[in-house]
Amino acid sequence: MIKFFRKIRQNLLSEGKTGKYFKYAVGEIVLVVIGILIALQINNWNEYAKQRQVEQEYLVSLKEEFKYNLLALDKAMIINKSNADSALKISHLMGPDNPIISEEEFAVLAMNMTNWEVQYRPNKAVLDEIISSGKLAIFNNNKLKFALSSSNGILTKIKFQEEEHAAMRLQVIATMNAKGNAKKMIIDAGGETFGIKESKFKLGNLQLLQSQKLENELIDFILTARYLNDSYYSELKKEIEVVLELIDAELTKK
Repeated sequence: MIKFFRKIRQNLLSEGKTGKYFKYAVGEIVLVVIGILIALQINNWNEYAKQRQVEQEYLVSLKEEFKYNLLALDKAMIINKSNADSALKISHLMGPDNPIISEEEFAVLAMNMTNWEVQYRPNKAVLDEIISSGKLAIFNNNKLKFALSSSNGILTKIKFQEEEHAAMRLQVIATMNAKGNAKKMIIDAGGETFGIKESKFKLGNLQLLQSQKLENELIDFILTARYLNDSYYSELKKEIEVVLELIDAELTKK
């Protein structure tokens, strides 16, 4: 088409028809501009389609990652609740009088309370890749973008609370080790473990229930555990569920 217009212009110039020459020249320019605009629009469509494809792939991966993290969080909450429940049962038995509980029953409660450290460690490989590579901008849903970008802030708050609770756990363990009989507690709770034999010392562990120091530490242990579940883990669980809902909504638009 451009060659056709060029030939016409050459004929017009040779015939001295300057006015018509300029009209055809303008027409040629307009055609070139229109062609460029069409090419740009097609390129934009192709680029948009590529971004949507990348977005869909990331959404699928994020869904799997957040589903895994939700299960990991539920597990951490269950362990934390179980630990705190055992600590609460022990605290109810504490006082200056001799407790009505056997050495074995106390050992089981004490070991259940302290055996498992409470930690939520999510899988963040996909999310970290999205954020570090600047791919967060390709997501259309602004609510989803905000939720993904703010997730690290929530995790930081949770880590601080976990560390505070972990410090209370270590204090409880240290007091029981300092004033009790660790070997007897292990044997009473579950028999020989890792080759540990019965203690030759006669000291039992029920006298720990008459320790004001241990009682105070148990209260701190219980409070930090409950606070971790009720205020921190619960908030994070809601955020994860919201993210999963937003992801599902975007995937249905495919």
